Amino acid sequence: MCEDTGRPLGAMLLVVTDDHRLLLHHRDDVPGIAHPGCWAGFGGAVEREESVGNALTREVMEETGLEVNNPIFLTNEIDYEGDGRRISMFCVIGGIRPADIILQEGVGIGVFTVSELKNLNISPFVRRTIESHVIPMLSGPES
Repeated sequence: MCEDTGRPLGAMLLVVTDDHRLLLHHRDDVPGIAHPGCWAGFGGAVEREESVGNALTREVMEETGLEVNNPIFLTNEIDYEGDGRRISMFCVIGGIRPADIILQEGVGIGVFTVSELKNLNISPFVRRTIESHVIPMLSGPES
């Protein structure tokens, strides 16, 4: 589905754990995908005639086996460094543990404190969202 700009759309979920760490998805390192080998959230493209919310639900289910309820909308980011897609970024805070995920895509998952993020190869649009929207909302101590 395209918006007025003609830019393709995507949806992504960032997971904040109960102890205020980020649970991230390690993308496959293969040619032909945006940001191969990077850390990101869970998500993907919005299909034709699909809403962003439905795409988020579908993609998270396909990648993790999880049904996510009431995700919080954070922002729209443009993936300038990748395919130029406008990604609607969402998050959930608490209620998801690494053991809950049955990973269907990617290399793996990891859980990181805010201070550990600087050493990770994170997709640039995801890093922008984490720095501008997720870190400010984390008020608990780092683990």
